[in-house]
Amino acid sequence: MDATHLNLAGIRAAEQGQTAEAEQFWRQAIALGPPNASIHFNLGVVLAGSGRLSEALEAYQRTTQLDPRNAAAFANLALLHEKLGHPDAAERCHRTAAALDPTTPTIRFNLANWLAASSRPELQLEAQALYLDLLKTEPRHLGAWNNLGTLLFETGYLSAAQTAYTAAATYHPQDIAARINLGNVLLQKNALEAAREQFDAALRLNPDQAEAHQGLASCFSRRGDEVHAAHHRQQGFGRQPVLSLPYRGQGTGLPLLILATAQEGNIPWRFLVDRTHFRSTVLAVEYVDPDQPLPPHALIFNAIGDADRCTGALLLAQRLVARSQAPVINAPAEVLHTGREAHARRLAGLAGLTVPRITQVSKTPPPGTPVSRQLETAGLEFPLLLRAPGFHGGHFFVRVETPAALSSALHELPGEHLLAIEHLDARGPDGLYRKFRMMRIDGQLLPIHLALSSQWKVHYFSSDMDKEAAYRAEEAAFLDDPAAFLGPRAMATLTALGDAVGLDYFGMDFGLGPDGNLLLFEANATMVLHPPTNESHWDYRRAATENALQAARRLFIARAGTDSAS
Repeated sequence: MDATHLNLAGIRAAEQGQTAEAEQFWRQAIALGPPNASIHFNLGVVLAGSGRLSEALEAYQRTTQLDPRNAAAFANLALLHEKLGHPDAAERCHRTAAALDPTTPTIRFNLANWLAASSRPELQLEAQALYLDLLKTEPRHLGAWNNLGTLLFETGYLSAAQTAYTAAATYHPQDIAARINLGNVLLQKNALEAAREQFDAALRLNPDQAEAHQGLASCFSRRGDEVHAAHHRQQGFGRQPVLSLPYRGQGTGLPLLILATAQEGNIPWRFLVDRTHFRSTVLAVEYVDPDQPLPPHALIFNAIGDADRCTGALLLAQRLVARSQAPVINAPAEVLHTGREAHARRLAGLAGLTVPRITQVSKTPPPGTPVSRQLETAGLEFPLLLRAPGFHGGHFFVRVETPAALSSALHELPGEHLLAIEHLDARGPDGLYRKFRMMRIDGQLLPIHLALSSQWKVHYFSSDMDKEAAYRAEEAAFLDDPAAFLGPRAMATLTALGDAVGLDYFGMDFGLGPDGNLLLFEANATMVLHPPTNESHWDYRRAATENALQAARRLFIARAGTDSAS
């Protein structure tokens, strides 16, 4: 039999699932010659399908040598280089395939996926353009809608992500991933009922879908319904307590172990970890089998940041850390000291710092100690702030103006125990409230933002920063030179505050009082460090955010005991 007939015999064998026989036919054909790109390509397909990636790589490389315009071979080579940890070669082959064949949807989709996974903003923008271009010709392309949504979600474009995920779920209502993705972006926007509808739809398709249960747990928890939240946490994280994250670097990467809670209360950490350096495994500590060995790791990152809400999870994390000899970022024992009430006691008296009085109150106290009496005993006066412990972003956080308004405020907030907080007036002479954020990363103070608002509850994205150029100009001055903006006294106080808190990675939200003191709002690890969206009026913020992200990535690399940062 000549090479042509051997090739046909191999194709027939492969079509019948006889891959070993197909491989034998094609190797005989190659040995007989003459060189034939199609035969090497066919062999590569079978070898890749059987997991023999290095051999498949050789087969596809030989294909491209014989046929340098074979776009499919370059596309398959790119995917193999991804799996084998060859990022530069993967990108080169993806781009070559797309240049040779700019019309085939799969080739464009694969290139977009590769670029979207990059941490480089310019490549992410290129990926976004590729997805949109693909959708012009393939408007029902499920992967493009889903992956475009994920790219937009991870870069802060929540409304655009919602649009992409909605399209995916509309065109493909039976797709579980589309439902969960849409639910997650709605959850991020705190549209709890709409998010719940999507998670419920996913569970109708698959009642055991772990991520849908996890999303429902968050929905119920944010509504203060811990009974249903606990049920769905068990169904979600009990089934999936370990998550391995994609790795995009050369070789095998350093193994990183991330300890997380199944509750809300984790540090927003995904931008902090360099995926080209670390191969990461995430453990939901409440559901880890204590008798099983920990996954391989060169470094542990405790991502549980909320000491008020996650005391139990931090104690579990502390036990897991004790089983390892690896270095730890944000040791759980240290995070346990950062609850709001604990900080109010611990940091009071620090020179140049005004710390609010904080006390925990019970909605159903023993007879003779109503909430009003608890507040009086703590020396708190109206107006004061009430918040449910463990919530952030302004959720379940109200200002109570008078004793007469106390009852309705207590009814509005979930949970039996609440934190009553002295209201520190952070208004300037112009009547605007100002909230500064500084991160302290491995001992370095880094400015993140200054938000100005006419409202007492100052959160960056609910403030007027997007509308007022004068506010942005003031923030730019702070970001450019915080020491000059705040003055030496305030900077000395921030340094002392950072030393007192003592974590490797955390943030400080504060205002400035009329006496020059810092007004402490909070200091903990849960604060968001997120790149600004791509509108040009946020350009002045990019350097400060990138500096902080790079400082965090350097911290991880240094603690892992290597200086091979990419």
